[in-house]
Amino acid sequence: MWRSVGFLMSLAVVLEGMTIITYVVILAGGMQKRASGWKILSALLLLVGAVQCTSMAIMAYLYDEDDRFFPGWRLDDSWILCTVSWSILVISASGLIASAYTLPSEGGYELIPNHESED
Repeated sequence: MWRSVGFLMSLAVVLEGMTIITYVVILAGGMQKRASGWKILSALLLLVGAVQCTSMAIMAYLYDEDDRFFPGWRLDDSWILCTVSWSILVISASGLIASAYTLPSEGGYELIPNHESED
């Protein structure tokens, strides 16, 4: 289980790097990337949040059941930072999904009418 926690947290770091790259690509891209990229971005945000939450759940189980944690031991700052991290990820994904469905679209390019001169 200890290896699983280490692997999941390493996986979360890699996925967070992918999420940052996705943010940059979507923001640097055009309107079409912003219109369709939110689906990929929100999926990545939820995936990273789920991986971190799973890792924390295993760690909480180990905290209660493993003999390595003696009485008086406490989970410290990294536990708090991980909790804040996956909470912000899930809230960001929820906000992104909600804004994609509730806010009006950016609006695209309108065609310039073709006025042909009549002879």
